[in-house]
Amino acid sequence: MIKNVSLIIPCQNAAKKLFQLFESIPSWEIIPNEIIVIDSSLDKIFVSKDFELFVKEQNIDFLLIHKKNLFPGHARNIGISKAKNSVLAFLDTSTSPSEDWLSTGLDAMKHQNTDGVWGKTYYQADKFLPKIFRACTFGSSPIKTFPGTIMKKNIFNKCGLFIETARAGEDGDWMSRAELHNINMSTPEKFLKYNELNKIGFKNILKKWFRNYIYGSKLPFFRAHKDYYFYAISFVAVIIAFNWNWILASWDEQSVFYIPNITKISILVIFIIYVYLRGILLPRKKGENLSFIFPINFIFIAIFSAILDVTKILAFGYSKFFKNQTSQMNLT
Repeated sequence: MIKNVSLIIPCQNAAKKLFQLFESIPSWEIIPNEIIVIDSSLDKIFVSKDFELFVKEQNIDFLLIHKKNLFPGHARNIGISKAKNSVLAFLDTSTSPSEDWLSTGLDAMKHQNTDGVWGKTYYQADKFLPKIFRACTFGSSPIKTFPGTIMKKNIFNKCGLFIETARAGEDGDWMSRAELHNINMSTPEKFLKYNELNKIGFKNILKKWFRNYIYGSKLPFFRAHKDYYFYAISFVAVIIAFNWNWILASWDEQSVFYIPNITKISILVIFIIYVYLRGILLPRKKGENLSFIFPINFIFIAIFSAILDVTKILAFGYSKFFKNQTSQMNLT
């Protein structure tokens, strides 16, 4: 069944994944009558004859726009401006929707009388490193994402468009604006599948993490980051512990204020708290099973979380003190 929906797909140097997405569209329960691809690849993508025939036979308006090196938000904004329909759907080339993704989303909008339905994505991980990385970040439960979102076009009149100069995080920034404007969005039943974690190595994970936080650091919703509170409190606690016996007890072991090995104890307590928070509590909240966390994986999760946190802090610091270099970086 064809319905009046504009599907917007940004694509950058991912022709193979885009074609796989195209191949799935004919099997969808509801097919959009307009498909807009914003191709920001270095070389223009050419669509297969089979897909060209399909959109022609189904009377689907297909628009392929090629503009080099656009950031995702800029690409989406172009798609939004070109869309003819009052309802928009968003996908990207790294996620795979189910056959009833669009139909169930439209049904939810109709029956719940909402302005849209958020996307929801399950991050697949089959190997050890991707599973550890997933436990540190996304978790094994599907999470709310902008890819997969279906909404009325007039929402953008209230919330504005995407920030075009951000390489990453622009979708989270827009979602936070939608919440501030109390946009009536519902939670979907169906979710997309993201399989890229299985294809990325340790070095590339850190590179991508560093890049994303460099480009996303200037976005408003990144500024009040909770991690800084933990590290700031930990730093102050160590300073206090290091000077406690000197200031309050004058190194007199007979003083009631003297605490033996206070610095070591403080560092150990901070370490235990961090391992518990990062290695056990947060992964559990994100859907990780205890059978995966224990008996030993919580240690690897905590260590990898610490590496990611340090990478994040370095990215924020770099973007703050080397603004000119950041704007010229090309971290792909």
